[in-house]
Amino acid sequence: MKLAISLACIGTLLAALSGCEMTPSDATNRSNATHTLSDIRANIGCDASYQCKVIGVGERLTCGGPREYLIYSTKHTDEQDVEAVVSAITKQEKLNNKGKAPAVSCEPVMPIQTLCIAHTCQAVPL
Repeated sequence: MKLAISLACIGTLLAALSGCEMTPSDATNRSNATHTLSDIRANIGCDASYQCKVIGVGERLTCGGPREYLIYSTKHTDEQDVEAVVSAITKQEKLNNKGKAPAVSCEPVMPIQTLCIAHTCQAVPL
């Protein structure tokens, strides 16, 4: 599992660094990164709250800040792998947002914290 996440991270980073244009291979790598985020979300089991982490993903054009917050567990996922995937997605979204007009309204995305409840990392609003 960690090898698969590492390979997806490398592919996603290469896609992000390849340039501003979206090519079919970039779209595939973006899809792989999204699939990797799905895998990360699926493995949020924990034994204690210190294993539960939150990281901002993407970039919101209108308001700035992350598009969403991702909850993950360090029990099943390497923090550096998560950071690499999230960084690649955020860089790609920044490139995609260049030249686009911001929306009229801004929907807030509130920060969260996590706790290990019933052996699962769960969101707790701040």
